[in-house]
Amino acid sequence: MDIHDLPELVLVEILCRVPCGKFIFQCKCVCKRWLTLISAPYFIDRFLRLQSHRKTPTVRTLISRNAEELFNRVSLSEVFTPMLKRLESFDHLETEPVVVGAYNDLILCCDSLFDQHNYYICNPYTMQWVALPPTPTRCYDIVRVGFICDSPYYEEDDPDGHVIQLNAKFRCKVVRILPPDRQFVFDHDEYCFNFNVEIFSFETGKWSELVVSSPRGISYDYLDAMAFSYNGVLYWSGHDYGYFLVLGLDPFNDNSSTSTNSGSSNGGHIIDHKCRFVVFAMPVADHFVVECLGVCGGLLRMCDFDTDTKTLFVWDLKRQDHDYMVKGAGELCLSKHNVYSFDQDMYPDDARVVERLSFDPNNDDIFYLYVDADVIMCNICTRKWSKIVEKRKLNNFYFFPFVLPWWPTPVPSLPRHAHQLAHGGETSS
Repeated sequence: MDIHDLPELVLVEILCRVPCGKFIFQCKCVCKRWLTLISAPYFIDRFLRLQSHRKTPTVRTLISRNAEELFNRVSLSEVFTPMLKRLESFDHLETEPVVVGAYNDLILCCDSLFDQHNYYICNPYTMQWVALPPTPTRCYDIVRVGFICDSPYYEEDDPDGHVIQLNAKFRCKVVRILPPDRQFVFDHDEYCFNFNVEIFSFETGKWSELVVSSPRGISYDYLDAMAFSYNGVLYWSGHDYGYFLVLGLDPFNDNSSTSTNSGSSNGGHIIDHKCRFVVFAMPVADHFVVECLGVCGGLLRMCDFDTDTKTLFVWDLKRQDHDYMVKGAGELCLSKHNVYSFDQDMYPDDARVVERLSFDPNNDDIFYLYVDADVIMCNICTRKWSKIVEKRKLNNFYFFPFVLPWWPTPVPSLPRHAHQLAHGGETSS
C-alpha cells in the first residue's frame, strides 16, 4: 500500500511522530493533501500533545543583530542566512536586514540599523515574513525599539499536557521610542517626562502616534536600544547619575485600537494617559553602567561589571505590589546570587576589551562575559568560570533570546488595507 492511500487518521499518527516542527513544515511541500492535513488545528493539537508527553525540551539560544548565533547550538545560520538573503532580494534592499527584536521564534528585522523606517516580522524556520507599513517618522539614528506578543501561540493548560490551548488570535505590537522634542526637554541635561512613541498594531494594520508620559525625568541618550519582553511589558535598561533605571511600557494598554480618547493636549501633542511608562530605579555607584538585561527564571534580571573591583553584580526586578503599572514606580533589589568576583586568570589587569554579553537562556545561573576576544562562562551560583570560546571576534555585543518551540509560530497577518501600504506589499512564504 502506498502512503498516500492511508486513511487520514493513520497518516496523522505517522506524521505527528516526525521529530520537530521544522521537519513537519517541510512535509507540507509533499502534496496538497499533506499541506491541508498538517495545517489543520486537530493535527497541531495532536502533534503538541505528543511532544508534551515525550517531554521534548524547548531549544533556546542567542542571536546577534547580524543573526549570528553566539553558540552554534542549533545551526541557525542554515535558516537565518537564506531567509535574510531572500528578504533582501525580494524587497530590493541595499543591505542585508538587521535583527532589532525577537519574541520566541519570531524576529523583528529592519532594513537599516541607523535609518529604521521599514520593518519586517519573520519566522526563519518557516521562511515566512510580513512587511509592515513604513513608520510615520523617519529617524536617522538608532531608535529604541521593541517587539512583543501578548501570549505565545500555544500553551499547556495542565502540566501533564492533556490540554493544549492554541492562541490563534495572539496579538503583536512593535514599539518605537523616538528622540524627544525640544519642548519636552526638562533641563540642560535633556531629561524628559514625555516621549513621542509609535506603536504598530496588527489589529488595525496601522502605526499610532502618541505621547507617553514618565513619572521620572529620563535622558533618552542613556536608554539602551534593545528591549526585552516580560509578562506582557516591554523593558529598556538605562542609567542616570547614581541610578540604574528600568523603563517599562505595556503596549497593549494604549488607545490605538479603541475609540475612547483619554488624552490631553500639551503644546499640540496628545498625551495618552492610558498608556504610560513605569520606571524602576536603584541607586548605584557612579562608575556602574548596567547594560545587560534579560529574563531568567521568570524574573527580569540585570547585571553590571565593576571594572575597579572585578565584580559582577546581579539584580532582579521585584514588584512591590500589584498596582506598580498604575503607580508607575517600583524598586530593584539585589538577587540572592548578587555578587561574583573574578580572579586574575579570568580577568587580567591589562584586559583591553570587556563587554557583558548575555544571560544563558537555558540556565539561570550562567552569564557570559567577553574579555579580550575570549568568551567567558560564569556560574553566579557556584562561582566557577571557564573559557568556552577563545579568540573570537564579535561584531556587536547585543544578543536576543531566540526560542524554538515545538510548533513554529505563524507570522501574523495584516489587514487587507495595510498590504497596500506595506513596502513589498505582501506576506511571503
